[in-house]
Amino acid sequence: MIELTVIGGYLGAGKTTLLNEILDRQDGERVAVIVNDFGTVNIDAEIIGSVDGRAWEIANGCICCDLSDGMAAAIESIRNAEPPVSRVYIEVSGVGRPEVVARWGSHPGFARGGSVVCADVISVRRDVSRKWVGETVASQLRGADRLLLTKTDLVGPEQIEDVRQWLGSQPGIDAEFVDRDQVLAGARVPGTQAAARPGCSTVDAAGNASVSDPDPSHETRTHSSWSVTITSAVDPAQLRCLVLDLPEPFVRVKGILADKRNVGQQMLVQFDGTRFETQALASHDVGGHEGKPTGGMNDPGHSAGRLVLIAAGDYPGTPEAVTTLAHALGGRVDNQT
Repeated sequence: MIELTVIGGYLGAGKTTLLNEILDRQDGERVAVIVNDFGTVNIDAEIIGSVDGRAWEIANGCICCDLSDGMAAAIESIRNAEPPVSRVYIEVSGVGRPEVVARWGSHPGFARGGSVVCADVISVRRDVSRKWVGETVASQLRGADRLLLTKTDLVGPEQIEDVRQWLGSQPGIDAEFVDRDQVLAGARVPGTQAAARPGCSTVDAAGNASVSDPDPSHETRTHSSWSVTITSAVDPAQLRCLVLDLPEPFVRVKGILADKRNVGQQMLVQFDGTRFETQALASHDVGGHEGKPTGGMNDPGHSAGRLVLIAAGDYPGTPEAVTTLAHALGGRVDNQT
């Protein structure tokens, strides 16, 4: 049986950082991760070849698999991998419901490891009370089997304990608090009950039949996102002003762009609704490797870079704010999801 654990948490809570640590600390154990985008997961690792379709093996023997062909295809790629893996982690989108995706742990060949929700100690209290995103964040916390406080290195022990006490006092939040080492060890949630298998019929209290569908792409959309391709190097100061000028519903911006200040240098760009930051990437972080999928955020052969912008709400088209930002940077809006 392959233990399946879901990693969730709101936008910017540290899910990808945690997954990279999982991939870096396996001690020879063969694990797999399923992610929405190869662009930011394990950018330091060498991807050495395709295992099956969109599943790619990295240098330490672990496997990365994306969701381009849907959750069912990704699950089957992992289940049929040779040599077999012992654990799989699924990263849910920042606005997804981890407890729903965790139902895949009842799929034949898998065992439920439960859901781990990352909670940023700096922003979780603020996010729960924010007009546009509060209920999304609170719902994720209520659906968690385990809670992992993240970014604890940026605050003192008193603030960490204060956030822990506050979370524990919130109605409906009854998850176990765990530390990072426990998550990396991959211990299954004790007493987790098996949920309905994907696609199985269930009957509610009123006797009405329904079909469970834990594919995250089928969730009710509470957020919208746009992909912007930037075809030239960007001035970080100009980008910062443009991002901070976005309207309040914009809660996340993330991407990898060429830095106009330094020829040949690329930077990771992140904005969580209040904080904007850039981080220089080493050349090997963005260089290509044989067998690596192309077209992601960190593929310099595809374009100078790409930004993903996320806003709370279901938008019928592209807001003027997104178009304005793209044009100011000499780029274009590629798609909306």
